[in-house]
Amino acid sequence: MIGNISSIYTQNNLAVTNITVANPSINNAKSQDNVIAQEVNKEYSQSARVTISEEALNKLKLDKESKETEKSSPTSGFSQLSSEEAQQVAELKSRDREVRTHEMAHMMVGGSLVRKGASYQYQTGPDGQRYAVGGEVSIDSSAVSGDPSATIRKMQQVKRAALAPAEPSSQDRAVAAAAAQTEAAARLELLQKSAESTITEE
Repeated sequence: MIGNISSIYTQNNLAVTNITVANPSINNAKSQDNVIAQEVNKEYSQSARVTISEEALNKLKLDKESKETEKSSPTSGFSQLSSEEAQQVAELKSRDREVRTHEMAHMMVGGSLVRKGASYQYQTGPDGQRYAVGGEVSIDSSAVSGDPSATIRKMQQVKRAALAPAEPSSQDRAVAAAAAQTEAAARLELLQKSAESTITEE
């Protein structure tokens, strides 16, 4: 009778580690089977051993981390929002674009008069993201001391910057109105200086 050959594998090494003959009573067959077993073990050891490069391991690790990040990302649950929450998110996104466009218009026209970049007020949506719902740009609207002509030019730019957005707010209009008053005062000062200069020449 030919003895059954049982094979034991180790998952880590991907190779046959032991091959035994179930019926060792036949001495001649045992010797021959041992030779065959050694050859089989050799072939499996050579053909089954797999080497994974460091680059491949790193890629597998990065792919795993990327998937875990996607699972933990607040936006991954966006599809699970209710219809009302999805509508609220859409409105917040629209408001965010509107606010940023509005403040950008102030900065573009204000130019060197802008004291610092826009500051925003945020609201967190049902999706966990923050959206701008209000904003402000600080513009230098002070008069130029001792130079009414420069003040006039400056106030004209302040008015343009304040009214630059497609839909100026009430605060924007108030800034433009204040700049118009400062400009008017500068024009009056300029006329007075011109009149005084004329009298002096006479």
